[in-house]
Amino acid sequence: MKEEVFDVIEEITGADDFRLNEDLDLFEEGLLDSMRAIILIVELENKFNISLPPSEMDRLDWNTAAKIAMRIEEKINA
Repeated sequence: MKEEVFDVIEEITGADDFRLNEDLDLFEEGLLDSMRAIILIVELENKFNISLPPSEMDRLDWNTAAKIAMRIEEKINA
C-alpha cells in the first residue's frame, strides 16, 4: 500500500527523490505546493476510496511521504 501511495505522490510531484528519504519535507523541497497538495488529496481519495476532509489536513501532518502513507493507512483501516 505504501508503494501505491508513493506512486501517486511521484505522479503529482514529478519527482522520486522522496523514495530515498521518506522524511523529506515535500513542501520545503518545492515538490508540493497548495495546488499540488489539493490534487494529491483528490487522487488519494479516488485511488483508495476514502475521504480526506480539509479539517484533517494540517500541513505538518502531510509534509513527508512517510506521513502521507501513514495517514492513508490509518484511513483505510478506520
